[in-house]
Amino acid sequence: MAKGTGIIGFVVIGAQAVFIRAVDRKMHVVESAQTDVDIGEDIFTNQRIQPATVNRVTEVLNQAKLLFAGVGAEAVHVVATHSVAEAANAEFVREQLQDRTGHDIIFVNQSQESLYRNLATDAFLPNFKEIIKTAAILVDISSGSVELTFYRDRQFIFSRTLKLGPLRVFEVMRDVKRHVPNYDEVLQDYINSQIRDFTRMLPVDGDYPTMIVMGSALSIMEQLVPAGKRNTLMQVADFNDFYGKVVHSSDQYLRAHYQLADSDMAQVQPVLLLVHQMQEFFHTTQLDITNLKLVDGLAVIYALRQSNAKLLIKPEEQIIRSALALSDRYQVDTAHRKQVTTFALQLFDRLRKLHGLDKRERLLLEIAATLNDIGSFVDVHEHYRHSDYLIQASEILGLSTEEQQMVGTITRFHSTDSPSIEELQESPLPNTKRIVVAKLAALLRLADAMDVSRQQKISKIAVSVKPTTVQITATSTDDIELEKWSFANRADFFAEVYGITAELKGKGQYGLGKA
Repeated sequence: MAKGTGIIGFVVIGAQAVFIRAVDRKMHVVESAQTDVDIGEDIFTNQRIQPATVNRVTEVLNQAKLLFAGVGAEAVHVVATHSVAEAANAEFVREQLQDRTGHDIIFVNQSQESLYRNLATDAFLPNFKEIIKTAAILVDISSGSVELTFYRDRQFIFSRTLKLGPLRVFEVMRDVKRHVPNYDEVLQDYINSQIRDFTRMLPVDGDYPTMIVMGSALSIMEQLVPAGKRNTLMQVADFNDFYGKVVHSSDQYLRAHYQLADSDMAQVQPVLLLVHQMQEFFHTTQLDITNLKLVDGLAVIYALRQSNAKLLIKPEEQIIRSALALSDRYQVDTAHRKQVTTFALQLFDRLRKLHGLDKRERLLLEIAATLNDIGSFVDVHEHYRHSDYLIQASEILGLSTEEQQMVGTITRFHSTDSPSIEELQESPLPNTKRIVVAKLAALLRLADAMDVSRQQKISKIAVSVKPTTVQITATSTDDIELEKWSFANRADFFAEVYGITAELKGKGQYGLGKA
């Protein structure tokens, strides 16, 4: 690859197409291409990607290599979406593609995809800041799923995924279409029932007047975006007119008026029904239809690393708010959560030389501190095990699958009653990640101990590192004997991980003296 151009290539292998972008340091698009590849049809029909499809993707990736070489790209990043990873033979296919093209291919999960798309709208949607000033919902429609992201008062609130992508719906309903005369009505009933069950569980407050619509399955609606533009605003009344005209149209009409590929035909009805039902449920008054894609979000990540992107909502803020929303969902004690998170991060910052970890691990510790008690919603006994399970089964925006597993394991080991350190060795995580988990869990155990009474007795702490001891001095005007006792019980884990003891001393009316 060429050096010094500042151009980076990105490829996203999706369920319907391969998206290609080359961008410069300021996120200006140098080259862009999209090739339809029906991976999703293989997956949703046979659960496996067929050899002919692998051959087609290989061709496209090699063509992308030539394109990137032509513009002097310094590096190329290739990712495959969560829909591709769903295939039973996904790992074999990835290995085949890597061998044939020389590209390293990374699978991204739905939580990561959601964050990347959020970043794309923040960076590229011209009126994004104004739209989310009151309330807005971002609806991202891919072939296999629908991702909903909620904003209010210029803040990210939460996100949820609905397994109701149009291609998935079509494959589920394929037999129904063959055997019933009123397929349109049955399809509408099916989508309505799925949306009703899904929205019933959402912590939605108030109306969402603007709906931002994007995604890889929007071929019919992207026709409404003017050439050379990123988006178009449409009032609901105008969308309803468009919906009424198109939703029951024949394939011949769609081909003639919208130049749709045959592979897109099956998704027109599900997409329009989805958007129509969503806008009715959330009382939307206008739609902001955009042609932004996941690949645009990858470009934003690159620009952020170069300090060339200015966003309203930083990625880390969205990740933390996603964790807070999950914590609130399971009714965690907010005062205790805040206290434990504060102490855990203070320990991390003041023991940097001891643990040698960086800001991404600090973020994982903050998320673990935020979520460590969610298992109590299920059962206070062995709540740490339930916390681990709930974290693994939930959506935390922006975390990789491995990072989410790390957060769950940290919470599993945060309690006095947690399993022994030997059980950590049985984790499927790589050894390097198990060591990181142990270091962070040891810090979280101490932080949790300092508010074991759930009364926030300790107002602040001071940390002093001596040759053989980490001494923590707690300021309190209350009796903290319970906190000292709990701290001493949990300090053995810290000593085993770090090879140094930890002590809690008290300072104040009732806190004088060593633990």
